[in-house]
Amino acid sequence: LGIIGFGRIGTEVAKRALAFGLTILAYDVIQIKTDLPIKQVPLEELLKQADLITLHLPKTPKPILGEAEFALMKDGVVIVNAARGGVVDEKALLQALNSGKVKAAALDVFEKEPPEDFTLIDHPKVTATPHLGASAEEGQKRAGLEVVRILQKKFSA
Repeated sequence: LGIIGFGRIGTEVAKRALAFGLTILAYDVIQIKTDLPIKQVPLEELLKQADLITLHLPKTPKPILGEAEFALMKDGVVIVNAARGGVVDEKALLQALNSGKVKAAALDVFEKEPPEDFTLIDHPKVTATPHLGASAEEGQKRAGLEVVRILQKKFSA
């Protein structure tokens, strides 16, 4: 399992995957201190070795996965993006799905929400959900706490 973005969420994904006996490769822009039995590697190495790649990073100025990155991946890789829209180049992903480079993709986020073009969402190798990550109880709780924090800051000034 390759985890791109090894912050809080990526670490939690690793803990759960380790319970299933998976070997974990992780990439993050900073070296993360962890006691977990994972291997932190450069992005290129993760892309070349992982059978399944899951993304858990903040929005990036440009996609972290584009044509060049898909070319490095193993044939038949699976991609999961529940992080942010725009971290995966959707046109490059569609090409990789059509060529068989990517066997399947699970997507909860998109470059544009709602998408204007449903070609990717309707692809037979794609499982798509309508950005449900923030709909979980924990996400709603965090959103509520953030609103309270902002209001407290505004009214205490």
